[in-house]
Amino acid sequence: MQLPALISRVSLAAAALFLAGCGKQAETAAPSSLLVLVPCGMERPFDELATVFEQKHPGLDVRIELEVAHAMAKRVIDGARPDVVVSPGGVELEPLIDGNFVAQDAPVRFGVYDLMLFTPRANEGKVTDMESLLQDSVKVIAVADPEKTSIGRFTKEALVKKGLWDKLQSKIVITGSASDTYAHVSRGKADASFAYRSCPLKTAPDKLEYSRVRVLEEVPQDLYGPAYATAAVLTQSPNPALAKEFVGLLVSDEGQGIFRKYDLPSLGKDAK
Repeated sequence: MQLPALISRVSLAAAALFLAGCGKQAETAAPSSLLVLVPCGMERPFDELATVFEQKHPGLDVRIELEVAHAMAKRVIDGARPDVVVSPGGVELEPLIDGNFVAQDAPVRFGVYDLMLFTPRANEGKVTDMESLLQDSVKVIAVADPEKTSIGRFTKEALVKKGLWDKLQSKIVITGSASDTYAHVSRGKADASFAYRSCPLKTAPDKLEYSRVRVLEEVPQDLYGPAYATAAVLTQSPNPALAKEFVGLLVSDEGQGIFRKYDLPSLGKDAK
């Protein structure tokens, strides 16, 4: 065999190996995981949404990590880099928008919550509605932190518009989260509080039968919010295209059906 022909074949073989290697690198470089931070109380629908999304993208691992809603912002500010962050009301995203971790126009509304007044099942404070919170029989009202949580923000907003916030200051105890307020009421440490329907309250009759709390009334929607369940892709998402597609799934007919299945807020007529 002549030398030039040998060199030519060697060159072609080397080129083939190089191209094969590039193909493997490209395959390896494809996103293998998507990290979504989800508030406690939304685990089941988001687990199902993750499965649906993985089926659309074979080989992709959608990781759903539960976190206290307002703690998500601190986690991101401290260096975590999830792809998507979910907020039960939007307030928890404000520090991320202020810090440019989330673009101003990035949040997407995928549902709307109803705010409810609830008490311990025994209801020793004899609470009947918001005005009855002024009664002497009501000693403690647990409210999630209005500065950090959506539920707290909308609770304060409703009480202010009702003319009750200032009058109730001696009774109000600020807690860290919605779960904390629920714990206060369910253990009889507070006579009343406010929470979203289905998060953490379970308002379906079959669930209420075994509940340790009593849901008394739905707060009129003109007193607060609206409380939109919201998701946002982070500006530094490792997989921005997939993250945006995942958020799109939340507002799709398929995604909305999953939220309704688990009695969580889907887009209503007022969520534009």
